[in-house]
Amino acid sequence: MLKKMLVAAAIAAAFGSPAFAQADIVCDQAGMTKLETDVGQITDSGRKEMAQKELAMAKEALTANDQDKCKTHMTNAMKGKDPM
Repeated sequence: MLKKMLVAAAIAAAFGSPAFAQADIVCDQAGMTKLETDVGQITDSGRKEMAQKELAMAKEALTANDQDKCKTHMTNAMKGKDPM
């Protein structure tokens, strides 16, 4: 019984963590400036190109005042700086 509960908790943590990560993102000008700096430091050209596209879409969403869309694109842009 305990083993099943631990497995269920591990699965919930694995799928729940991206939602918590997105909740921490603040879609404002300061967040965009930090993200631009981070994206500028990416050395892999493929990841950098993807991150720049996501950053541009996040800026559009910020201008349109669409916080959910902005946070999603910011999260996707940040994935470009993470090692795979």
